[in-house]
Amino acid sequence: MPSGSRLNRYALVATTAPLATLAGTHSATADIVYESTDGLTIGGYVNVPEATNLAIGEYGSIALNAGHNSAGIQFLFNASVVGASSKSKGSGAPLRLINTTSSKTKVPNLRRFAEGEMVNSAFSYSGIVGFGVIGSDGKFENGAFAGGGSGYLGFTIEVDSLGGPEYRYGWIGVDWDATTFELTIDGFAYETEAGVGIEAGAIPAPGALGLLGLAAGAAGIRRKRQG
Repeated sequence: MPSGSRLNRYALVATTAPLATLAGTHSATADIVYESTDGLTIGGYVNVPEATNLAIGEYGSIALNAGHNSAGIQFLFNASVVGASSKSKGSGAPLRLINTTSSKTKVPNLRRFAEGEMVNSAFSYSGIVGFGVIGSDGKFENGAFAGGGSGYLGFTIEVDSLGGPEYRYGWIGVDWDATTFELTIDGFAYETEAGVGIEAGAIPAPGALGLLGLAAGAAGIRRKRQG
C-alpha cells in the first residue's frame, strides 16, 4: 500500500491457510466499520492459488485468491463472493464486487480504486467474481493490477428498505507483487449508512476507536474520511 496508508494497525487473527475466515478485532463508529488483516499475504509459487475469506460483518464473506502455478505458467489474483449464485436471484450473500466489466463477460475485471477515490453509486458494473490480474508467463497479462502495485477493491452491500433495495459501500486494501505473485491484504471498511459513499482507505477516527477500548492499537491512525 502507499506509505501514507500504511497506518498503525490493531491486532486481528489472520492466516494464509486456504479458505480461512478472518473474524477478529472489530471497530466501528456511527458510519464506518473497519477491520485490519495486519498485512496478511497469500499466494506465491503454489500448486493451486492460495485463498482466504474476509468476513464482512453479518453480510457474508469475500474470498481472495492469488498465486502462480508452480507446475505451469499461469498466475492470477481474483475475488469472489462466498455463497452467492448467479442463478439464484435474491439468495446468497448481499455482497457484490465493483467491476469495470459486466459479470457476463468471460473474465470480469475488478475496478482498481486509488486512495481517497470515492466508492459509490457512480459505478454500474458489479458481480460475484472479478479478476485483479490474470496472465501467462511471456504471453499475456490482463487486469487493473497488471504490472503490480497497491490499490483498493470496491464492494457493495444490498440492504432492504421500505422504498426498495439500498446499498452500502466498502473497500478492501490490497497490494499485488508481480515479481513474487503474492497478494497482501491490508484490511477493509464499509459505510453503515445506505446510499453514502466511502473514500478508498477511509477508516474511523482515532477518538471513536478509543471509546471502544482500542486506543492502544489505534494510536497511530489518522482520520481520512471527510466531514
